[in-house]
Order: sequence, then C-alpha cells, then structure tokens
Amino acid sequence: MNLNQLRIFYESARQLNFSKAAKYLLISQPAVSSQIKTLESLLKLKLFNKVGRKVLLTEPGKVLFNYANKIFNLESEAERALNEMNNLKRGALHIGTTKTYACYLMPNYISRFHALYPELSINLSEGSSMEMVKSLFSLKNELAIVAGVNYPKSLNSIIFRKEEILLVTSPYYPIAKKDSITVEELSKIPLIMREEGSGARRVVTDMFKKRNLSPTIFYETSNLECIKELLIRGEGAAYFVRAVVEKELAQGILREIKISDVNLTMDVNIVYLNEKTLSKIALAFLDVLLSKSN
Repeated sequence: MNLNQLRIFYESARQLNFSKAAKYLLISQPAVSSQIKTLESLLKLKLFNKVGRKVLLTEPGKVLFNYANKIFNLESEAERALNEMNNLKRGALHIGTTKTYACYLMPNYISRFHALYPELSINLSEGSSMEMVKSLFSLKNELAIVAGVNYPKSLNSIIFRKEEILLVTSPYYPIAKKDSITVEELSKIPLIMREEGSGARRVVTDMFKKRNLSPTIFYETSNLECIKELLIRGEGAAYFVRAVVEKELAQGILREIKISDVNLTMDVNIVYLNEKTLSKIALAFLDVLLSKSN
C-alpha cells in the first residue's frame, strides 16, 4: 500500500462517492475505481460495498479510514508547523556564547529579538570560546558569539565588537597604590585566571609570551562572580572585559590598574558553519545582533 493509494481511498471514504473524490483529487473516476480495486486486491479485503447507488464502507474499510484520517491529519499538522517556522511563527534557535556574554551581553539582544518574534524561543548555552566553537561542529548550536580564538578557517565569521580587557584588583591590594605596573612586575603578582579556552585568557597569556615571561597563577575558574569575590577579599588581581566590572569600578569596590605600554583588546566574533544552511530564525537573530540600533 502506497501513500497515493491511501489518499485515493481516504477521499473516496470521506465523500462516499467515487465521482466526487475524483473531482477533488483532479483525476478521472475510472482511475479512482482502479486504484481502489488494486488496494483491495493488495490487502485481500473488501473496503467498499455498493447498496443501490450508495457507497458504504465495510468494517475493514472503517478501520483503514480511521488510520488514514490520523495519517492525513498529521500530514496537515506537519505542513502547518513547517509553514509557521518558515514565517517565523514557530521554532527555537540554539546559540552558544561565553559565560561573560551569557550574563552581561545576551539578555539585551534576546529581549530585542523576543519583542520582534514573540512566538520563537532561544536556547542559550555557555562555556569557553573554544567549547562554543566545537558546539557548532557537533550541531548543538547554529551560532556562537565568541572571542577571536584560533578556530578553524572553515567557519564563517563576522566581527561583532572589540572589547577592552582590564587588569583589576581590590583598592586595598598593594599594587592598587601604583599608577601603573610593568608586565615584568605583573608576572610576580598572583593572578586569578579564567579557564583554558577562554579568549581573554589567551590575550593575557600572549602578552606574557611576547616578553618571554609567565604569569603567576594561583587560582583558575570560569565563575566570574567567584573571581570578583576573591578580588574584593584582597586575593591577587584578575583580568576582565570592561563591561563585566563597570559597576564595581564605579562603586569603588574594585580598581583598574594600568599596565605600562600595554593596551589589551579582544575581538568578539559571530561564527557559524555555513551561511547557506542557516535557518530563517538564525538569520533573523543575526540581523538583531548586527542592527545599528543595538
């Protein structure tokens, strides 16, 4: 039994009239009768009985009609769902970003997107920049907003923004009394560092490598609030993207320390596998990310 035969049977059973079914299906009445006979022969069951001019379903015909009804209702439901997705009325977008941006950047963009497309949902995952790049290849995410790490050239990328990276400590920590500090001096100060794979960590590590120096790392974590709390308690120094510590700097809870002759910045990129395969939802979110009004 093929789907075409089932559809002819379904319309014939629904109309209980082969001529009307043929007209609805845009085929000839003999073609309907022929397909019904072929189906009955295949199933070895009588599906219709003729009583005078009336066409009635047999018991096997009633059973098959119930199943056909479910099948074609599901077909209609599937078409509606796909049309809604095509018209951005239904669907979910999976995005990956760093822990920094998940907390301090993405809420603004997600709110803007939701205002434009209230029926759509966002699934946001977070991790290091490298972890989020890998999530694209495993198809866990369609888009990733990450630091400019050394990811494969096969990925498409768009420069999203440039971030300033600051050296921050407690205003009561010894180096906070200095106007600036050299990289060599900094190499001897205990640092709280982000996890391996972090874009900010890579920028800081490269700064030391260029001067044949190594940082003194006494603690590593991906938890930004934990790092802030340790700094407030007077435990060493750490690097942050400016947006993450603006409030604490303004309140005087933390203090920025300048590094002599060094200005650390980091590119943030939107990366994805292939523009041709991006869903309509992903393209719509990309428009929100790149909108000048943001």
